[in-house]
Amino acid sequence: MAEDAYRASPEQHLALEAEHERLGARMIEFAGWRMPLSYGSIIEEHMLVRSRMGLFDVSHMGKLLVRGTGALRSVQGLVPTAIDGLEPGQARYTMLLTPSGGVLDDIIVYRREDGFLLIVNAARAEEDRDWVDEHLNEDAQLDDLTMFASLFALQGPLALGLLQRLTEIDVDSLPPFTFASGEVTDVEATVMRTGYTGERGVEILTDNADAVELWRTLLAEGSADGLAPVGLGARDTLRLEAGLLLNGQDMTPSTTPFELGMEKLLDLEGHDFVGREALLELRDRRPERLLVGLVGEGRGIPRTGTTILDEGRPIGRVSSGSISPMLGKPIALGFVTPEYAAAGKKVTFQLRNRTVAAQVVKPPFYKRGKTPPAVPDSTPA
Repeated sequence: MAEDAYRASPEQHLALEAEHERLGARMIEFAGWRMPLSYGSIIEEHMLVRSRMGLFDVSHMGKLLVRGTGALRSVQGLVPTAIDGLEPGQARYTMLLTPSGGVLDDIIVYRREDGFLLIVNAARAEEDRDWVDEHLNEDAQLDDLTMFASLFALQGPLALGLLQRLTEIDVDSLPPFTFASGEVTDVEATVMRTGYTGERGVEILTDNADAVELWRTLLAEGSADGLAPVGLGARDTLRLEAGLLLNGQDMTPSTTPFELGMEKLLDLEGHDFVGREALLELRDRRPERLLVGLVGEGRGIPRTGTTILDEGRPIGRVSSGSISPMLGKPIALGFVTPEYAAAGKKVTFQLRNRTVAAQVVKPPFYKRGKTPPAVPDSTPA
């Protein structure tokens, strides 16, 4: 394949960019795209998804289709999770690894009739595409659909009910990590029972040519039930409350699945894959650090890079942090030395010239149907 056969233009534009501007979104640059950060209050958008439903444009995510008679062998050789048992219409969460066992990216693999669709993180899309292409078997080929398809996320307690009214696809019968194709209103689309919020919901893939029509229809049909667009700001706080990791912060090529507590994704005895030999050597060693959840007890936000202390001694750093709108408290994911990884351990955050007490917890911080929202005046400033 020619080296530049599928390279995206340096100027990458969402099919819905003008729609976001029309809706008054605050636009920012992210991974080479102009993306909506929010349409108003990030906290209000966050709580809308938790209580009713929100609609995200996540078309910046990379969309890589591997097809041909060698597609299965190619993808299986790249991911540590067994995918040979996937049937068309099923999906699996997994990752791409370096030869030394570090995490390049976390991805979802969708088994389609025509091959395997890999949804990868936007900040890694070009690198992942080149990495996959480099490891293809001769009887497989890669199509980069990123610039030609739009991806929406309809998330929240009312999301499935709304979508069911607009499609003949039996949405209610789709278990998590399955998908089906058909018409949503009059638009051809693929409905996928996946998401990044901790809520029930779907992601919807459609051609760019149909994106504006589908976006407008969803918002119009859901408006009576409170549906509104939601930006990247709330997407980040929602995923953090749900204990979901962010590539580039919570996982990097210098972190291994063992440090992340993701051993369940590894099929070390079943098949060969990039990074397997390194992980076989590492599996019997105690990691020098482990990723944990942390809940703060005082005011202040533990940002990425915040030092985690025990009686003034550094024991780790925060990888992701924010205020949880549902808990009304600071929350974070961070790496600590193993002796501090047990739930209940008392530590502190170093926030500029002061410290804030915190406790190690097992994520997620928010559990659907179990975590009540905080009273409004308990949210730290």
